Amino acid sequence: MALSTTAATTLYISGNNIHASTPKNASLFSNSTISFSAKQRRRLSIRSSGDVSSKTPTTETESEKSIDEAPKGPPSLISALNVERALRGIAITDADHYGRLGLQRGCSYEQVTVAYRNKVDELLNQGLDEEELSKKMDLLKESYSILSSVEERRLYDWSLARTEQPDRYAWPFEVDITQTPTEEPPPGEPEDVGPTRAVGYFMLGWLILSFVLSIAFAR
Repeated sequence: MALSTTAATTLYISGNNIHASTPKNASLFSNSTISFSAKQRRRLSIRSSGDVSSKTPTTETESEKSIDEAPKGPPSLISALNVERALRGIAITDADHYGRLGLQRGCSYEQVTVAYRNKVDELLNQGLDEEELSKKMDLLKESYSILSSVEERRLYDWSLARTEQPDRYAWPFEVDITQTPTEEPPPGEPEDVGPTRAVGYFMLGWLILSFVLSIAFAR
């Protein structure tokens, strides 16, 4: 009479370890029920380094392009080197910004604006080619940006004053037209001449007394 065993064998699989639980007094060759309990698989996303490297040049190119497309204004005269050159009486630039706009030194800021507009109209009416017109327009913009700015013009005028008369020192505000008084100065207080006269009379009396004593002692 055959012995049939219905013992159930359960096989657990977790990670790399396999555990099989078999009840005692059970045959391994009997009908066994094997069940697997597998954990949910984790989904891993692998990102290729080639994708990153392929996008990097595009980003760098776009950043360089944005830098190149940034508008560049006229160069500024304000720098430590130009201040040192002005102190020594050395010209900070060879350009005659007043001559470009046809202005005289000491003109007002309103005259600078009017002269710049007139020069631009003259250039546009000369029928120049695009390249030459662009160069001359850049020169006019440079002169206008310097003469229309208080700080730029102060340093420029100070440099001109120091270059023309290096032996005479002048402060930057001495040549600044914005600091030039437009009203008459208030009248000064009347000078008190009483103490001055008293000292004068005392000195005169002392001289007379010295002269008389010298004659008296000489006898």
